Amino acid sequence: MTAPTTRPATQRLAAGSTGAARSLAAPVAMVVVGVAVIVACASFGLRSEQGIRLDDRMMRSVGSSAEAWMKMVDVLTSVTVASVAVCLIGCATVALLRGRVALAASAAVLIVGSNVTTQVLKYQVFERTDHVANSSPSGHTTVSLSIAVAAVLVAPAVWRWLVVPLAGFVATFVAAGTIVGQWHRPSDVVAAVGVVLAWTGAALAVVTLAQRRRRPRVPDAPAARSWLALVGSALVGLVFVAWGVRPGEGDVNVGLAVVALGSIGVAISVAIAWAASYADRRLA
Repeated sequence: MTAPTTRPATQRLAAGSTGAARSLAAPVAMVVVGVAVIVACASFGLRSEQGIRLDDRMMRSVGSSAEAWMKMVDVLTSVTVASVAVCLIGCATVALLRGRVALAASAAVLIVGSNVTTQVLKYQVFERTDHVANSSPSGHTTVSLSIAVAAVLVAPAVWRWLVVPLAGFVATFVAAGTIVGQWHRPSDVVAAVGVVLAWTGAALAVVTLAQRRRRPRVPDAPAARSWLALVGSALVGLVFVAWGVRPGEGDVNVGLAVVALGSIGVAISVAIAWAASYADRRLA
């Protein structure tokens, strides 16, 4: 009498396991890619003499007027522990108001995990072979990007059209600003992107497992919405030009300047777009 129910139950269990595995594929990939980026940046910007020289040249290739530099410093100095705490509380509040406790927890995991990891890597793990004080990964980039991604994840789906490009703009502006102000080299910034991407994967795994019984939402236009992050990042270039950011006078190289800032914008856009696409498909 129990035979007819055994097979369907087994099938449901197998289907549930398969669905969970598919849901976790992207988060796991984010962790793997993020760690790979961190390792690559450490090898290039900290261990390779040629890489260190090129990294320094790319930083020096980007210059700015005195007025633009002062504006940039004003923005960068506003990134404090207090501002991080306020943004974390804000993201958690949005998620809780939506009745999404797991989503609020994942935002906390993302922001706290990313910033603690960056501080540990910078001051306890990484060292430059040329004995210059290490500055990788970039703390400012970690702060801005982790908050930007958390905002994308907790935002209601109908608001992501606005949140995604805004996240791309803010994170790219701060990250590229550290290069314009010569606070960080490009590899420092990209390493921070790797840290945030890895913790984004961990955070998404947390919320995916917590809400595995929730029916996935079919996205209406995830590709268009996700890649609006690239639009936000591109707008940073227009603001920089308007402010007076230009190739540096001491080490003029327009090509290196474009590579330095362009790579930052692309890396940040990819991280945000990947997170937004997953949120559209799985978090609603």
